[in-house]
Amino acid sequence: MLNSRSLPALALTLLVAACGGGGSGGSPAVATAPPATTPAPEGNIVTSVPPPTYAAGSGSLSIFNAINALRSKIGSGLLAQSLLLDKSTGAHWSYINQNGISELHGETAGKPGYTGVRAADRIAAAGYAASVSGEAIYSTVGTDKYATCVAEWANSVYHAALLFASTIDIGIAANNFNPVEGASTLCAVDVATSTTQSAQLPGAGSIRAYPYANQADVPFVFFNRTETPTPVPDLVEAGTPVTVSFETRGMALTAPIAISQFSLTPAGGAAVDARILVNKGGKLGPVITTNGPALTDDANMQGFTATLVPVLRLKPGTAYTVALIAMVDGKAVNKSWTFTTAAQ
Repeated sequence: MLNSRSLPALALTLLVAACGGGGSGGSPAVATAPPATTPAPEGNIVTSVPPPTYAAGSGSLSIFNAINALRSKIGSGLLAQSLLLDKSTGAHWSYINQNGISELHGETAGKPGYTGVRAADRIAAAGYAASVSGEAIYSTVGTDKYATCVAEWANSVYHAALLFASTIDIGIAANNFNPVEGASTLCAVDVATSTTQSAQLPGAGSIRAYPYANQADVPFVFFNRTETPTPVPDLVEAGTPVTVSFETRGMALTAPIAISQFSLTPAGGAAVDARILVNKGGKLGPVITTNGPALTDDANMQGFTATLVPVLRLKPGTAYTVALIAMVDGKAVNKSWTFTTAAQ
């Protein structure tokens, strides 16, 4: 079964997913004692969270550490384990295990393990009162490939949103499973901010990006047709997407973001041919306009975000420089950074 993802975009929410195939059955472990979580004051990035209670060596612990490591590098802040989100994620993991991967995000009332049609319904059923919530799911052929789950979310267009979300809490269910389509590893994540918490966002003038500055071993190819809905569907494959988030605390929604340059250039070469995807409409954030490069309007993109998708795979073992010039919240932004692709 091919890896796939879907992103129903909702204002100020993150909803992401994916599927694949190969592994063994069983139920994901759920934490038995909730850690104490401290709400992040508005605009503050969380730099420390209580140790999670996931079992040593478990898939859930692997994913918790991998997501937080990436978010820390990007400057998005850490996510704290929530017992209630573990409950909602674990219930949906069990539902998929019983009913098959075809109902990756939705559930059907009356089927075994049903707890709610949408992720938000399942999170509420678990007792978590969310102001913002979302879901990420990925299944990969073979067993114990938890690192692959996080790497695939990062190396994507729509699912990289998980790395930039302003949410506070996370729940994880990751284990080998064996639905009717065949055994594989299933990773499921719920993220949310409760009604008593505030978003975590960096200060004014901050630009967050993936790949991040000085990152090494970055994938050089993106199999875009394994993401659902499919970004740049006319391409058979693409180069690694570069995503930037302009969102900061106190940002005015009325001031358009105007992009003058967003380019990717290999050492000693010319800028690569690429598509720049944005949600122009302003429904999920400020209107995004251009002072130069062509922008592709994509309703599946999160607000405040732009993603550069190279039309060809990148060169392995090569340093690439990103150049970004824009007007954001009435202020000029001029930034560049470099990352290096993995060897062949």
